[in-house]
Amino acid sequence: MILKHGAPDVMFDRGVKNNQCLRCGNGDKDLFYTYYSSYENTDITYCLHCIALGRSDSLNPLYGCETLRKSENIDYRLEFELNDIQKQASARLLDAIKNKHNLMLYAVTGAGKTEITFEGIKYARQNGLNVAFISPRIDVVKEVYLRLADAFKGVRIDLMYSGVKSVFSHMFTVCTVHQLFNCINHYDVIIIDEVDAFPLPEEPLLMETIKRAAADDASIILMTATPTSEMKRLAGKNNIVTIARRYHGYDLAVPNIVWHNADKYIRKNKIPPKLMELVDDIINEHRKVLIFFPDIAMMKSLAAVIKAKYSRLESVYSGDKERYKKVQMMRDGELDILLTTTILERGVTFVNLDVIVIDAHRFRSASLIQICGRVGRKPKDPTGNIWLMTTFNTSGITKTIAAIRQFNKGRDAL
Repeated sequence: MILKHGAPDVMFDRGVKNNQCLRCGNGDKDLFYTYYSSYENTDITYCLHCIALGRSDSLNPLYGCETLRKSENIDYRLEFELNDIQKQASARLLDAIKNKHNLMLYAVTGAGKTEITFEGIKYARQNGLNVAFISPRIDVVKEVYLRLADAFKGVRIDLMYSGVKSVFSHMFTVCTVHQLFNCINHYDVIIIDEVDAFPLPEEPLLMETIKRAAADDASIILMTATPTSEMKRLAGKNNIVTIARRYHGYDLAVPNIVWHNADKYIRKNKIPPKLMELVDDIINEHRKVLIFFPDIAMMKSLAAVIKAKYSRLESVYSGDKERYKKVQMMRDGELDILLTTTILERGVTFVNLDVIVIDAHRFRSASLIQICGRVGRKPKDPTGNIWLMTTFNTSGITKTIAAIRQFNKGRDAL
């Protein structure tokens, strides 16, 4: 079913019942709020977990409509042919959908995971199966939507994320995880891109939301470059497909370690000397650079100083209202340098790009692997440079370099 304000049918006589939200499934007592309504002369409890989509409470019914399934004669167009490894992965994914079981696509960043799903999506929609392609990150959702819309020409695809709802039928949907709160037992195929991205690992209830939105015999396709043990359990040990090389066949760039206490200089409102040296070399080579920071405060401190030296520079973070505009400026070649937090560790592709990580010792391995995956994503620029600037080594840095080297040898890092 689909829960929707203004819909004709009552799906539940109230939104919160017996300490559970019937919309999002929340049963955590700390995520409910109760107050006394003098107008209704009763206590009213509402759910805080899904309040962003409108109130689900113990007084008012939830409206909606029953799930519809309708086949659609769709096809897709690719500007390149899948290589043999991608074709094998595509066939496994198609088989999972046909036989209604879960699958994990464990692939290096830039392996062409999105394109590998196209044949499975085509089969699903031609056979009347409802499809959702979801991600925790808005940036990823927007990028995936553009790629799907470009490949499946003329096909109506729903797009939903915070502040944006372009909905046709709820049969082929691209959305953030939170948008599934209104879907119960509805989707037959759910493809989760960047399944390890914040906030999915930190909020177990979100994975329960995905399972709740899935039909009883649905296929859940997990796509990640950094799997967890929980993901492996959900897929099943015999349902893990590994792609250890990018579609263009080149090795992943192996990070270089730069021993430098950048924080010491930033605290003194100075540009770290080794950072300036690296940036100058990158610009002289007519390349671009993403500089990652472990926190917003450090990034803003350096931005205030470094802008005086480099004019074609901007900074972005999750709360930046001009974030998408600045990312597009980088794509369009209007910027040489973009300072960022981990908000850009996924879902963005730039050509002629190098990467610098400040205080790399403060990053987890999963995050560093994603950051390293920003370089060398395109056939016309299949390599790149990565520098991890740090004052000491960590297990995160060591694991990152070891995992990338394992992939380059053609072996997975599980």
